[in-house]
Amino acid sequence: MKVCGQRLLQIRLLLICLVVVQLTACAQQGPNKTSAHDLVWESIRGGVVEGNLATGIGYIRFLRPEAVAARGPWVYIVDNGLFKLFRYNRDTGSLRVLKDLKTLVSGKVSDIYVNLDLSYYLADWDGARVLYFDPRGKLVQVFKDDINIGRPVSVAQDQATGYVFIADGFNDDVLVYNRAGLLTGAIGVRGNGPGQFRRITAFSLGPDGYYVATRFGTSRVQVMQENGRYKKSFQQDTVIFPTAIAVSANKRAFVSDYLKNDIKVFVDGVYVYSLGRSGSAPGQFARITDLWLESGFLYVADSLNGRVQMLRVTPENLRKAQAPE
Repeated sequence: MKVCGQRLLQIRLLLICLVVVQLTACAQQGPNKTSAHDLVWESIRGGVVEGNLATGIGYIRFLRPEAVAARGPWVYIVDNGLFKLFRYNRDTGSLRVLKDLKTLVSGKVSDIYVNLDLSYYLADWDGARVLYFDPRGKLVQVFKDDINIGRPVSVAQDQATGYVFIADGFNDDVLVYNRAGLLTGAIGVRGNGPGQFRRITAFSLGPDGYYVATRFGTSRVQVMQENGRYKKSFQQDTVIFPTAIAVSANKRAFVSDYLKNDIKVFVDGVYVYSLGRSGSAPGQFARITDLWLESGFLYVADSLNGRVQMLRVTPENLRKAQAPE
């Protein structure tokens, strides 16, 4: 019986080693790369969880990733289906659980914003607050205001000034806080006219102002000046239900459309072309919930497909995207 027990232990150790080798090989391969319509989309569906033989090694597959942000090779992904915040290494394919969200937030996380120093913000939708964590993941600040914050849909920070912007989908304005966490003002009011919003769904900082998307209203995307005044509106009748915005340094704006399952691209507010359509193949989407631009990559939270897709945004790829099929 003793010999059999030793033999069984040896077999188990061998199987563990084989799993480790297989998972390491998967990590070295990096994200899934597939071509569709002459554009190469990379898919992140999960990754090898960091650990060891004592703590356990395994592969986690995303369930419902709904918020994404990136800095360099680090990709931060909020999965509201698994109730976890992950940090993915694009170079190695490894995945680390940064936060268990079950006890941290009241419901879902509607947005994440990562600073250059890898500190980050989480918008607690049901908790009507925004949580700020230092680069080590320690909670250092909570933005909570029963009067002004109702449903935070988006959060961002100006890297130059330190101002924090919280877009509220209940009060239909964008709150501005200083470095000390004090409310200094608000952008916009509820209404249908220029500089007014009805059901804010997304917000983004751009090189020429603040981009605000709404569910209702004459213009679904507006640009506000740094002083908070209205600047311009995007071309009407182009986006039906915007869910996320990402703006490049050259003022090219990417806006996801919930009803069309595509990403509409605008230059100076004028609609140019679309990326993707409904489906599960590479370059196709099922409920886009977030967008992020970083180091020439466009990250897309493709929620119902259980993945984050990436596209390298280059002049060549943009020409391909505009070419007729």
